[in-house]
Amino acid sequence: MVVWLNGRFVPASRARVSALDRGLLHGDGVYDTWRSYDGEPFAVPAHHRRLRAAARLLGLPRLEPAARWVERSRQLIARNGLPDATLRLTVTRGVAGEGVLPTASVAPTLLLSLRPLPPDLARQQAEGIAVVTLPFPRDNAPWWGGVKLLGHASAVAGKLYAARAGAVEGLYVTPEGQVTEGTTSNLVLVEGRRLVTAPLASGVLGGVTRDLVLRLARRDGLVVREEPITVRRLRRADEILITASTIEVVPVVRLDGHPVGSATPGPMTRRLQQLYREAVTRTVSRSAIRVRRRRRR
Repeated sequence: MVVWLNGRFVPASRARVSALDRGLLHGDGVYDTWRSYDGEPFAVPAHHRRLRAAARLLGLPRLEPAARWVERSRQLIARNGLPDATLRLTVTRGVAGEGVLPTASVAPTLLLSLRPLPPDLARQQAEGIAVVTLPFPRDNAPWWGGVKLLGHASAVAGKLYAARAGAVEGLYVTPEGQVTEGTTSNLVLVEGRRLVTAPLASGVLGGVTRDLVLRLARRDGLVVREEPITVRRLRRADEILITASTIEVVPVVRLDGHPVGSATPGPMTRRLQQLYREAVTRTVSRSAIRVRRRRRR
């Protein structure tokens, strides 16, 4: 596997960062993740905007324009021979003092890496997955909820908890009994012809895929509500689905060991999967045409 690290493409096994990098010592950094389709990165400008806003909150150096990261993503995909992949851009403050208060940074650490898609993703999208409610909330308080910080211990603990329960994903539950999101996904309920998802003000990390799915649903005539979701409301939903850039739209067919609806992906979820794939196809096709035109010049 090859990664892009601080301006150079290097084998992952030889990529090195300082032992004093603040990303390692303090989680002093941010990241964002996007997906590629047939070698073409998808929705990078939207991910770049979120990452740039997160970096600004921490006072990290300004990122280069999104177009640069699109091109680097294409190069990284080509070097690894992995046209359908998940790409992650990690930004840390670099070496800037070992105390909590950073000193003047020599230079930030920039790492662009990629990984294969989950091998069973197609099956999960077609058949659905099992999820469990977690006995704890996400470890970021609401003000920081919309920032993809490097440290996210609750996600690691949540994935371990879900795996032990035979589930794929865990859903955070606040002490007040509100279900907010998954460890690596956003949560959407189907109630009749309505889609319901937790409001961003509750500290939910607003996903790029979540936003696109909700826009597509509104254009298709569905009613979309951002409202608090209790555990009871979750259990009474007609359908449940999760969204994320890597997995797109995945149906939930079992919740805490009990079937959701008929324990098969519901019609609304299927419709959203179709709308999402059509949107991806349109966007990737237009992007590929622009690339071919530039190369002919």
